[in-house]
Order: sequence, then C-alpha cells, then structure tokens
Amino acid sequence: MKLLVTHRFRLYPNKRQERQMEDTLETCRRLYNSLLADRKERGTGFYEQEKSLVTLKSEEKFLRAANAQVLQDVVLRLDKAFQAFFAGLSRHPRFKRQGRYSSFTYPQLGGFKITGSRLKLSKIGSVKVKLHRAITGNPKRCTIIRDVDQWFACIIVEREQESADATLVNAKPPVGVDLGTANLAVLSDGTVFHNPKHFSHAVKRINTLQKSLSKKRSGSRKREKTKLLLAKAYRKVRRQRDDTAHKVSRYLADTYSCIAFENLKILNMVKNHHLASAITDSTWGKLRTLTAYKAERRGGRVILVNPAGTSQKCSECGEVVLKDLSVRVHRCPRCGLILDRDVNAARNVLKRGLERALVEEQPLLVQRRVISRFAPVKQKASGFIRG
Repeated sequence: MKLLVTHRFRLYPNKRQERQMEDTLETCRRLYNSLLADRKERGTGFYEQEKSLVTLKSEEKFLRAANAQVLQDVVLRLDKAFQAFFAGLSRHPRFKRQGRYSSFTYPQLGGFKITGSRLKLSKIGSVKVKLHRAITGNPKRCTIIRDVDQWFACIIVEREQESADATLVNAKPPVGVDLGTANLAVLSDGTVFHNPKHFSHAVKRINTLQKSLSKKRSGSRKREKTKLLLAKAYRKVRRQRDDTAHKVSRYLADTYSCIAFENLKILNMVKNHHLASAITDSTWGKLRTLTAYKAERRGGRVILVNPAGTSQKCSECGEVVLKDLSVRVHRCPRCGLILDRDVNAARNVLKRGLERALVEEQPLLVQRRVISRFAPVKQKASGFIRG
C-alpha cells in the first residue's frame, strides 16, 4: 500500500533568491485574485481558466517570471477552494490582500530537484536546505512556504507503508481521553497531561507589542519592525502548541492500541467568549488529528464518541450524578465510587469507544477532508467523513 508522507525542511535562501521567492508569491497572489474576479463576473470554471493561462501570460508580462506549473497550481488551488465552499467545509474564497499569500507549489518532480544539501527550484535557482532527516521514497510535490521571515520546503514523498505487527498492537491496552483546559488531557488509567497554556504566558508581550504597533505611523520603518516582532511572538506560541500536541500524540500512539476521544464540536464551543481563548490554547482538534494519523501508522485506531453526560455518569455503576464545573471530584451515592471528575469522564469515554469499536469497520474515525491534494479536479467534495 502506498503512503504519502510530508517532510518539512528549513530553507536558507540568499538575498537574490529570497527576493525571487517573494516575487513569485506576489505573482501567484495577483493571478489568484484575477481568477477569482473572473469566476465572480463571468462564472468560468477550472478548465476554462487553465486554458486561458497561455493568453494571460502573453498579455501580462509579470506572469512570465513564475514557473508555468506553479501558475497552474494556483488555478487548481482556487478550484479546490470553491469545491470546499460548496461542500460546506469552508467559507467563500476571498481576495488575498498583500502579504496574505504565503505559499506556492511545484506539483511534480522536475520543477524541483534535491541534490545534496541544495534544493533546485525552477526560475529561482539552487537554494540551501537543512535536510535534518533522510528522504525515503519518491518525491512527488514541493510547496515553498514563507513563515514570517523564514522559508520552508514541504516535500511530499510516496513510499510503501510498513505493516504493523498485529501481536504487538493487540498487546497494547485501550484508553479513553478526556480533554480539558486546566489539564490538556486526562486518561482513563489516571495519566494526566498538564496544559502548558503557552498563550497565557505570552499574552503580556503580545499586548505590549499590539499597543506599540497601534501608535506607530502607517508606512514607517518602526511600524514594520514592530509588526515583524508581533508576528514572531505569535509564531512562537503556535510552534509551542504544535510541539506539545506532537509529544502527547506520540505518547498516545506508542502506548495504546485504541484511543477514544470525545467528539467535541470545537467550532461551536469557541463561540463562548469566556472559554474561547482557553480552548484555542489547548489545541484539542490538532491533538486528535495528530494522534489519529500516528496511531493508524502503528496499526492502532482512534474513535470519536458522543460526549454527552460523560462527566455526570458514574463509570462504575452508571448512576447519573449531577454536578457543576466547580465540583472536581466524582462521588457516587449508589456504589460509593470516589474518583477525580476527569478520570471518571475518561473511563466513560473508553467504555463508549470500546462499544463503538465492535461495530465500526474503518480503522480511522477522525474528521478528514474528502478533497485530496492529488484528486482529479472533477471530484466533488462530499463533506467530512468518518473512516
């Protein structure tokens, strides 16, 4: 079975190469906006716009500076944005203002090539790259990403999937996970992962930079410098969250065979402005997604269960014991069980997960998009699936 794996490497372009990559981003942004305007005004489709690229390149000289396949990928990117909108997966595509277009893609080998410690990009040249891990498989696609003042290459590789040892997988126990804000995750066996609350630690500096930015004159160098510092502060928080989610998900995938999560409607929950910041800082959605793909590669599975009543129901006898959020200990008047509220909820999640595992056939039960990066353009998105 073929497996697609994405490797992310840091790029170190010189000043000329960095300027060329920024020009390519600006070219793609202008083309994206032009194609979006054309769709709104004339209702054109993917094939019409792809054919019109030849005419556009002869009329607009700025398009000639970018690789032809990179420009074709912009057309495909816009078409997938519309597919996702009509499937209810995202909002309507919007025009990209300057600085908001941060990546461009070489859709096949030829536009890019890896030679030693260099990444050769068409129309840009040979860029120094930090290959911190070996690339095993056939490179299929390369996306160049600008992250504030740093550049990265995301290379998608196709390789054979290694089959997991069924004996080792079955030897691992199942587990239920209760997600929270005070503690990031509490497991049914009593393991607790504390929430680092990265944003809470950085909010003072971020607020200071935001106030400083509001006082700077528009277009001044000081404003651009402060804007860069603010973007770096947010980037640091984002990377800290990703690091925590990767470490916790790696532990779950390595230790347990079947991992049950509550199927929380996170987008609806963040509408509560009192809890939105704490929920966002906990990165529940990313933790579920990372755990799912890591568990599947190791032969395990992730299951999403109905979260209703997991904190109120006794995990021992099933008695419903009503309690508000301030009560952190579960005390059952029927069977006498005294247990931490979150551990009790995690045990209920595990029970529901095991019940569902008996009837579910698919190994991966986590939300994912139907729109594939390599899917034909005619494929219609049918929303989120479980499987």
